[in-house]
Amino acid sequence: MQWKMRDIVLTAVLSAMSGAIYLGWDFLFKALPPVVNPVASAAFNGLWWIAGGIVPFIIRRPGAALLAESIGGFVEFALGSPYGIQAFTIGIAQGLGIELGFMLGRYRRYNLVWLMMSCALGGIGNYIYSYFYYGVNLYSAVNQTGYLLVTMVSGAVLAGLLSWLVARALGRTGVLGNFLGGREFESEAL
Repeated sequence: MQWKMRDIVLTAVLSAMSGAIYLGWDFLFKALPPVVNPVASAAFNGLWWIAGGIVPFIIRRPGAALLAESIGGFVEFALGSPYGIQAFTIGIAQGLGIELGFMLGRYRRYNLVWLMMSCALGGIGNYIYSYFYYGVNLYSAVNQTGYLLVTMVSGAVLAGLLSWLVARALGRTGVLGNFLGGREFESEAL
């Protein structure tokens, strides 16, 4: 379970790439017309924590989700996110939620269902942070509950399922042969 240099390098590369994607998502999300119901906007949240899904799924090390989301959020901030430093700090909150999922599986469960569940828990981190910093506390109780549930589903699909699909595609090329998460998909390419 110890980290190797290749784990750190892959984490940094995938997280930095995710941070750049997050920045693009920031500007796209800000350009959309405001949604009347805040619950509907929560459906887009999961993409902001894809690094927290793909990195631990591939390298399978404790702390990978938290580190990946911290790096991704920092890169998003450093590249000029309209959310400022909060792009970094909410990444930590989302990473903690995802990390909790892998921790509950004792860092031994990495199938699609477990990945989606772990990424759904990133939605709890997002909700708690957004409650205090993005005005979710001003929503009605029904909208707060809806926001949380839709954010968790968004995390399961956009961060969990999408991470699994990307890891599967990368694994079939053979480039992830040195990582536990990459080996299970190599046989599909043969």
